[in-house]
Amino acid sequence: MSIKQTILDQCRSKGAQITPLREQVLDIVLQFDGVIKAYTVLAQMQRDSRQAVAPPTAYRALDFWAEQGVLHKIPAVNGYILCSHTQHQCDHDCGHGHESSFILVCAECGAADEQSLMREWSALRAGAAASGFRLKEEHVVLTGVCQKCQN
Repeated sequence: MSIKQTILDQCRSKGAQITPLREQVLDIVLQFDGVIKAYTVLAQMQRDSRQAVAPPTAYRALDFWAEQGVLHKIPAVNGYILCSHTQHQCDHDCGHGHESSFILVCAECGAADEQSLMREWSALRAGAAASGFRLKEEHVVLTGVCQKCQN
């Protein structure tokens, strides 16, 4: 089964409504590696459509996929990345800490690598709790230069 079909089946089994527009955005997202920007999705949608596509249309569809756990919305780089659990075709119970991620983003090429470091997140949660602070989002974005760009 393809990654796309796995995503669609999992979302439908949770009761999510997959519209043709949302499916179109998923197709676009699955073509990219690394960070994908909303304006890139919008531009592709406009190329594929005979009618004008308004920017909120792309944002709403991307946010839908983020709500479904397919994408991570990364405000620090003003974009989205495909969640690594999706790329490996496992479900949310595969041991991958979907909400507890360290996301490494290359500042030169936009490549992204999601790391699930449960022990490190446990220490962060404990430190936050000790100071009376509750984390809302549990992913950290670190920017740098990937190995490919270093060479």
